[in-house]
Amino acid sequence: MRKRSGKLKISVLLMIICTVILSSCASKPETYEIPVFDIMEEKFTTMQVEKQDIHDWEKIKLSLKTTSGTTFSFNYPEYEKCTLYVNEPGTSVKKGDVLGVITDKDLEYDLRLKQEDLELKELLYTELYNKYLATNEGYYEMQLALLDVEQAQYNYNKAVEKMDTLKFKSPIDGIVEKVVETYKQMNDSYNNPYKVYTVTYTYVIENYLLDISVADAGSEAFQKLGLKPDDTYQIYDSSNNIYNVRITRIYTSSSYNSYLRRTVRNTVITVEFIKEEGIDYANVVKYALYYNLTLKQLNNVIVIPKNLVTKTSSGEYYTYVLENNKKTIRYLTLGTEVLNSTSYVVLSGLSENDLVITGSVME
Repeated sequence: MRKRSGKLKISVLLMIICTVILSSCASKPETYEIPVFDIMEEKFTTMQVEKQDIHDWEKIKLSLKTTSGTTFSFNYPEYEKCTLYVNEPGTSVKKGDVLGVITDKDLEYDLRLKQEDLELKELLYTELYNKYLATNEGYYEMQLALLDVEQAQYNYNKAVEKMDTLKFKSPIDGIVEKVVETYKQMNDSYNNPYKVYTVTYTYVIENYLLDISVADAGSEAFQKLGLKPDDTYQIYDSSNNIYNVRITRIYTSSSYNSYLRRTVRNTVITVEFIKEEGIDYANVVKYALYYNLTLKQLNNVIVIPKNLVTKTSSGEYYTYVLENNKKTIRYLTLGTEVLNSTSYVVLSGLSENDLVITGSVME
């Protein structure tokens, strides 16, 4: 019994020794820190909505239409006689004044015949008309005579138009600085030589004409101003010096733009200076001149930039606002484009002090 108890004790001791030895050989446990992550939050930048007054305008550069030293010339062959009505330097002329005229005997004779024919037919019509008033007879003869008068008048007008083509008229207002007549040798279809004379007029300009070219939307805005020839307004230079000008001509043209799929209108306004003492206009026109055209003028409106507006597939418009610190969609009713087509007028959907979201970052 004692022997068995001793063996048991020895076995337990050996187990304890082995356990200690094995424990000393085992690696020690390592400890780790649990990582803590920061949660990203979206931060918004905003624009506070305020009502404002809009003065939308376009800066237009004028183009010089006439310059000092402008020349005008016409030609005529030596077998035609030309009478110069203006041939002295220093002569002041207006646009449309006749400078010279070519004499054409055949056309003059034809005009005289047309005039005589017209006078005879008018005389016959007058007789028939008076007869009809007195007797109430000859109505149809009177009507036929009236038709003859109308035809004779038409023929006479055409003859006058032909004669008018022989007149050389001044294209502009100005003072004739010099008149030069030259010629060059030409050959006709039978190789016979003849001279062709050229008369050249050089002008000193009394005033300067400038063009203001207004395209499409600007053209519509200009029409709304109601300006007409002889009305006045102001232009300015790069130093903001103001010059008064007078409208001499307004020309508007329309054409269909296949890209835009609509008709576009273009307007050219020709102006001249209203001269003031002490101003060298010849020097003024050497530099850029401008005109500010008011396109739209609106008061107390809400405006939103185009880049903050999104259009849905169904044609609705919306933007995002910061409401109770949350990004919220807001549908809009939009009006006209303003600020040179970079923004919209908001008719409904935004109120003063609303915060429109302009961007965001994650922090």
